[in-house]
Amino acid sequence: MIDVDKVRLWTVRFLQPLQLAHTPYPGMIVEEVEEKGYYMPQCSTSLIPIDIGGQITIILEGKGILEVGRKQFELVPGTAFLYQATDPDVAYYYPRNAKDKWRFVWISLVGEASSRIIAEINRTYGYYFNVGIGSELEKRLLSYRKYAGTTTFQTPMEAAQMVFEMLNLLCKTDENPSHLSKNSRRIRDVQNEMQNAFNESISTSTLAGKMGISREHLSKTFHNETGRTLRDYREEQRLNEAFTLLLKSNFSCKEIAFICHYGSYSSFFRSFKKHYHFSPELFRKKNI
Repeated sequence: MIDVDKVRLWTVRFLQPLQLAHTPYPGMIVEEVEEKGYYMPQCSTSLIPIDIGGQITIILEGKGILEVGRKQFELVPGTAFLYQATDPDVAYYYPRNAKDKWRFVWISLVGEASSRIIAEINRTYGYYFNVGIGSELEKRLLSYRKYAGTTTFQTPMEAAQMVFEMLNLLCKTDENPSHLSKNSRRIRDVQNEMQNAFNESISTSTLAGKMGISREHLSKTFHNETGRTLRDYREEQRLNEAFTLLLKSNFSCKEIAFICHYGSYSSFFRSFKKHYHFSPELFRKKNI
């Protein structure tokens, strides 16, 4: 069990007396220091609250590891990562053979809207970001240190503005496609094609033809860039759509399975339960 008081150097909390269902909002900003052996495990929650949200983390000192599926990223000063708290493919840790301590600052993003936004950013930009040492985002987060131990009350619009400003600072180095490698630009184009063709049947061969490369090269490049196979990515798209429909629509679970292009309800049931650890029916019951 982690002793929070020992690892958190300071904390600033944010509260919104009025919260809007489709508005993201911050939860807290924390500067934290961890010793070697620290491990934030992959998600295995028995309950998935719809407002769980996620987190932006910037590394200040030390060198940790971010795992996304089977892909690893080196977390050193000047790098950052963004993830959903319920993402079962994400873990990060400070190796037992590491030296000194691992220091980072993070902001939690709370609410269903935050979860949806983070998922979209992860699909488009990834989980890992090179923001640079002393970046504007780092300075912005650390500027709250002078308010350590306080709670700030926000209106829904103030909260949303703060979240989008933080996300903009995180993603702005990737906004211009000219800053991306050729492979990264190609994968972004593939992701856009898959999103636009959600209601269609689009094969890997068709996608490869649109990109002007072979099927094998596309599959390998996509996996190297995202840590996921094309099939896994397509599955995430379908599950995210099902997640929203379960919460926001009156469609039955069988109808949602059809809308999200599952061949049968049983295949939808198995996939949903594997990813979220709940059956679709129980998930809807607990969150509505």
